[in-house]
Amino acid sequence: MESARLQIARVFGIPVYIHASWLIIFGLITWTLATGYFPARYPDLPAASYWARGLITSLLFFVSIFVHEMGHALVARRHGVRIRSITLFIFGGVAHMEGEPPDGRTELRIAAVGPVVSLALAGLFYLLSIAPLLGPAMRSVAGYLSLINLVLALFNLVPAFPLDGGRVLRGLLWARAGRLRATSVAAGAGRLFALFLIGLGVYGFLTENPLAGIWYVLIGWFLREAAAGAYQQARLDETLAGMTAADMMLTDVATLPAHISVAEAAQQHFLRTGHGGYPVVRGEAVVGLLSLRDVLRLGAEEREATSVQAAMKPISEAVVVRPQTPLREALARMAAGPGRALVLENGRLVGFLTMSTVLRHLRVREALGE
Repeated sequence: MESARLQIARVFGIPVYIHASWLIIFGLITWTLATGYFPARYPDLPAASYWARGLITSLLFFVSIFVHEMGHALVARRHGVRIRSITLFIFGGVAHMEGEPPDGRTELRIAAVGPVVSLALAGLFYLLSIAPLLGPAMRSVAGYLSLINLVLALFNLVPAFPLDGGRVLRGLLWARAGRLRATSVAAGAGRLFALFLIGLGVYGFLTENPLAGIWYVLIGWFLREAAAGAYQQARLDETLAGMTAADMMLTDVATLPAHISVAEAAQQHFLRTGHGGYPVVRGEAVVGLLSLRDVLRLGAEEREATSVQAAMKPISEAVVVRPQTPLREALARMAAGPGRALVLENGRLVGFLTMSTVLRHLRVREALGE
């Protein structure tokens, strides 16, 4: 998802992105409204009127989804959970949190605000749909938006993870059953609901409504994968509890001199060892991180003319952790960045943390029953 999205705004300091798949659903909703919904309810209008209403309604629908996700984001941030971004994509929207809520009560508050926001929007658009000051065109748009926000709120209240209702269920069970067990129950409900949607979709595809059937199957598949991923993440978090970067870091670390060319680094280091990244040093001081991704951004001639220092990611919070940094936090930072991190203590390089190193450690621990 990261590589196929475009930032369109920054609201309350939170980057807002549109994923390429959003164009598909935006076009589909606009077409459905312009050729089906509005002509059926308001016959004898010009075709341009239907398309204008469809376009405006589709845009405002996604504004509604954004407001729904912003509700999650602001409540999460108020409770100390950092929000990396909000992305609108083919299945709606998602607020990307850095890590999980610390407890069930926080999870409950973050999850519950989404349906509340959608219900509030449904009420607002309903009032606009009956407002005499608005023309018939805008009242028809507001009427549809009132209905769709109500449907969105009710759908999200289904107690099936990762829907808001599933997160509410997890929040309610968290204190009594523990996070892992609560996630297992909510994710299990999510998988059952996903199978129901897939079955409904197959039935629709084989009968009178194949387009809706395909859509139900896609939504069901997405929910099933998300539920399974949430449980695996919860298991991983349980495993990582209490661990720090120092527990998983490499201490025998190869480095790159800052002054050599990127071409020399590629030939003499990356190709020779197969490593995906190196700390960069100038003398005794570590000054940055060069990853294979940074090398591949440059063409062959550019690599000859560019120094490692010019191509590297300089020292910053995005590429640096401390030995005592919780491993879960370090992994979240690495996932949002280059996939590896420098472990510094008092400005001195004491280790190197990579995703592959962590995964290797975890496989060994699992094999040994730890």
